[in-house]
Amino acid sequence: MIIDVHGHYTKVPPELDAYRGRQILQLARGGAKGNPGISDEQLKATLQVHIDAMALRGVDKSIFSPRAAFMGHEFGSETISRNWTEVNNDLIARAAAMFPEQFIPACQLPQSPGVSPANSLAELERCVEMGFVGCNINPDISGGVAPLTPSLGDRWWYPLWEKMCELDVPGLIHAGSTLNPHLHMNGAHYVNTDVAAVVELTTSPVLTDFPDLKLIIPHGGGGVPFHWNRLRSLTAGRGTPFEESVRRLYFDTAVYDADAMNLTIRRMGPDNVLFATEMLGTAQAVDPVTGRPFDDTLALVRDVDWLSADDKYKIFEGNARRLYTRASF
Repeated sequence: MIIDVHGHYTKVPPELDAYRGRQILQLARGGAKGNPGISDEQLKATLQVHIDAMALRGVDKSIFSPRAAFMGHEFGSETISRNWTEVNNDLIARAAAMFPEQFIPACQLPQSPGVSPANSLAELERCVEMGFVGCNINPDISGGVAPLTPSLGDRWWYPLWEKMCELDVPGLIHAGSTLNPHLHMNGAHYVNTDVAAVVELTTSPVLTDFPDLKLIIPHGGGGVPFHWNRLRSLTAGRGTPFEESVRRLYFDTAVYDADAMNLTIRRMGPDNVLFATEMLGTAQAVDPVTGRPFDDTLALVRDVDWLSADDKYKIFEGNARRLYTRASF
């Protein structure tokens, strides 16, 4: 079985974005939740695009969550964020109920700039009660403007870590949008926050204080595999060596060339890597060299010739089963 741990509902019905537009326009009038009015027929049609993409790429099951770039944490009040989050998570729940053989639900959190992560716990609990198996965590809630988000190593995040351990729910550290004009969202902001997450977590007490915490860094850890010794140097002679603490984290294979894939798996180790495509996202274009979508990562993993059959089982299936204990694969 091929389990993709990094899927987003990117091909949503246009009614969802229309709902968001109304929400923005009505911001000054309060926080009425409303309903995007998406029928089962509309939902099925857009989800079929994802199912077809999974079949093309050889994926059997997807950990399926709302669009990362449109989590919208940087916009509006806490109420606006909560309403938008609930609407998106409810769509994911419907998707998983409609196609249980393909989609395993994961949620976004109703994060808001300057608001404690403790305020997101009720939505996490609600989603777990609906059968969700994981959550996405935005480490830069305000999108790079004030109020800036505390480091992932700061105790500010501890209520969330505690609840995740209590519920045994893994978290995918995934940035949302950015308001920093200096950064391209997909090309720079996302991979920057991947590296930052690894640095902040491995140079803080978090991984010691929460030995049962399960955190996945997407996009192969951003630039981490390529700057291994730079990061090792940060802890040299001071506490737990980087190469040991980083093994408390997990990394996905949403990287799109053979050399990067090989180095990512070699650095992180087969026990700490989970298969992912992030299909129909950043890299959905067709590679003119191969004629295949850039996000078709299955062959890139299979072609790593130094991996054993057991190693490949761990990456494609075993590690996901081990981390996502709430899922029925």
